Amino acid sequence: MQIVLIVDDDPIIAGGLAMTLERSGRRIIVCSDLESAELTIEHMPVAAVITDVRLTSPFRYEGLDFITHIRKNAPASTIVLMTGAHSAELETEALARGAAAVLAKPFDISLLEALIPEPESEAGDAEIIHVPTIREITGGNMLFPMLQPIVQLSDESHYGYESLARCNTASILALPDALFDYANRKGCVAELELACIRTTFTDCGNVPRLFINLHPAVIVDERLPHVLEEARAESALHAEQVVLEITEQQPLGDPLRVARQCGTLRALGYSFALDDVGVAYSHLTHVDEIRPKYLKVSQHFGTSFEVDSTRRKIVANILALANELECQLVLEGIETFATRDAARAAGIGLGQGYLFGRPSRGKVNKLGSHLEN
Repeated sequence: MQIVLIVDDDPIIAGGLAMTLERSGRRIIVCSDLESAELTIEHMPVAAVITDVRLTSPFRYEGLDFITHIRKNAPASTIVLMTGAHSAELETEALARGAAAVLAKPFDISLLEALIPEPESEAGDAEIIHVPTIREITGGNMLFPMLQPIVQLSDESHYGYESLARCNTASILALPDALFDYANRKGCVAELELACIRTTFTDCGNVPRLFINLHPAVIVDERLPHVLEEARAESALHAEQVVLEITEQQPLGDPLRVARQCGTLRALGYSFALDDVGVAYSHLTHVDEIRPKYLKVSQHFGTSFEVDSTRRKIVANILALANELECQLVLEGIETFATRDAARAAGIGLGQGYLFGRPSRGKVNKLGSHLEN
């Protein structure tokens, strides 16, 4: 399947170009901002790119820098630059950076069609995919939770569920890492996290415990307690059943703000977990402010830890720390019976991984069993 990327902040222009270039054997991806276009280029084998030169302001020429980004990540792609302010200098610069042509708007569509290679095969239906904007994602109903069980290792009963945010799109933003990368590039991580919280409780039913991931950027956001309480009130859950799992994407920042926010949330009944302990940024320096009830060992260390001496030592050390802090340890990445048995033998109480269930979409009944939609 040939992939053609169209980048233009005018939906009428982008949509018209997409319909004109639609072919069997061709997938057309339409982006309205530079950030989603860059992610698409980084993750997908794009054969051709048609991009406007100005994407956010009449005084900026992001399209030129985008050509450089395309050449770095998809050097074999054909690049066509569009502009409503054509000049000889602009065309010279665009061609020097690697564009195949610069078309002045409005232009005859046949000029564009002549520049874009035809699909090598007509196998596969024509497809047009519009990549949603961050506003469409956070302000609409595109987000939904996937639930993965956390079990008591002693008897494999369901102790709780971790909620993992997903976006209902056929674009690259269906990948959770890409979704949060996109929000980060747009400077909207907190807005995305808060939108995820609003949808998290919709499919959880009355689970024993609900673990909700929180990016460090949102843990000190003043809106967090209100959003949590508002969303939880529409569910059957009490705050005491909700565990806020602080992830490791970046440092937490000011200890006083962390302590104040965590105190507010604890007073409401929420508890905390530190995710991926030992990976990336360590939040253990904030342990006094957070007072976690759970430490989670990343699947990076958990998967097959029993056959790797370094991983065994790391898991043992984190378990000792959890015991010292009077926390429960959750071992992630349990995929085999051998890893489960080793975790039990080590004295680890809680486990999570594909052996017990993959993240899936569906409601959970009051007994904790999964009901597929």
